[in-house]
Amino acid sequence: MFAKINKALRTNILVGLVLVTPIGITIFTANWFFQLITGFFIPKQVLENTANELLLRVVALIVVLMLLFLVGFFVRSFFGKKIYSFGEKILVRIPIFNKIYIQVRHISEAIIAKRDNMFKEVVLVEYPRKGLYSIAFITSEVPSLLHEKMSQPGRTNESVALFIPTTPNPTSGLMILASRTDITPLSITVPDAMKFVVSGGAVHPGGPLDNRPTLLDKLETIISRDAKAELVNNSEEKEDASD
Repeated sequence: MFAKINKALRTNILVGLVLVTPIGITIFTANWFFQLITGFFIPKQVLENTANELLLRVVALIVVLMLLFLVGFFVRSFFGKKIYSFGEKILVRIPIFNKIYIQVRHISEAIIAKRDNMFKEVVLVEYPRKGLYSIAFITSEVPSLLHEKMSQPGRTNESVALFIPTTPNPTSGLMILASRTDITPLSITVPDAMKFVVSGGAVHPGGPLDNRPTLLDKLETIISRDAKAELVNNSEEKEDASD
């Protein structure tokens, strides 16, 4: 009786911990970001001497969003583009600060490139050796200078740059150059292919999103599998004891 109660307590606590952790981290991160942005515009003395701190922070957040809107609206105008271009030319010439600015700008450009879908097509490539295949994404056409170096007698097809992501972290990977004759296009979307890579092949591309198992479903499967294994072990122990 006590063993069953102890097992139920441990199992339910573990399930609760696994389910609550992602939600808790998300809420903590969002709250930290909210406090950081709003606290930057509100003096600390004001926050300490007010009973409506949350209201002030919400107002500050609205003001920040309005300012960002005005900045975006202005720099997209004719004069705004001229002023932004002039200011950037000055900033990249300031020692130390230009290093910081350029690095941050590169990060922003990378984020924009991902949003703009830098992956143009999903293909299958025979890599890392014959008989083994990898999911790859076409990122661009290979420049003619490199294509000429890669060309073989009798082959005039274009070459492409391929990104082969790693599992389960697709932000790292390998870039290779290949001829289009050596790759096989796949009729699946980039997001579906990325899910396939991130899951290590567990989530099949093209499958309906609603039918995918939730985190709770996966936990229940693991608990059920462990319970069956424990039942089998207990049965074997009883058989050994009876012998």
